[in-house]
Amino acid sequence: MSCPCGSSLALAECCGPIIAGDKPAATAEALMRARYTAYTQHNIDFIMSSTHPDGQGDSDIDAMKAWSEAADWKGLEVVQVEAGGETDKKGLVEFIAHYELGGVKQHHHEVSGFLRTEAGWQFRDGKVLHSGPSEKQKPVVNELKIGRNDPCHCGSGKKFKKCHGA
Repeated sequence: MSCPCGSSLALAECCGPIIAGDKPAATAEALMRARYTAYTQHNIDFIMSSTHPDGQGDSDIDAMKAWSEAADWKGLEVVQVEAGGETDKKGLVEFIAHYELGGVKQHHHEVSGFLRTEAGWQFRDGKVLHSGPSEKQKPVVNELKIGRNDPCHCGSGKKFKKCHGA
């Protein structure tokens, strides 16, 4: 099975060992990819264990699990990485997670902050740039076209411009 993070490696060679705890994430990006993969597998325990204690305060585990299970995960796009290398103490990873909910294309665009601690790389916090439908909802267009001199649609018998068109 190829890894859901999009690396083109097998899950067992990519995010699988990180999620299983067999190998630490070498970089902030590797941890972010493993967290995405954990969401696709509904592994909220890994999400929580890879989150720095300072970032766990307002976590709603039930909501996270429900979201991960409801989503049909489509792919991960890493937009930008700043620091977060094997010798860094901090890193930022901007990413877009693509998924569908109820047949509607969605995406979650975030800049995530990571810290390297004694426990290895940990997610600290994130700034969500967008989370929701990928396409703007199309406006409802009223098909009823009434000219200014047509009879008003309310049935008053007046011209539209003198009734509701004013």
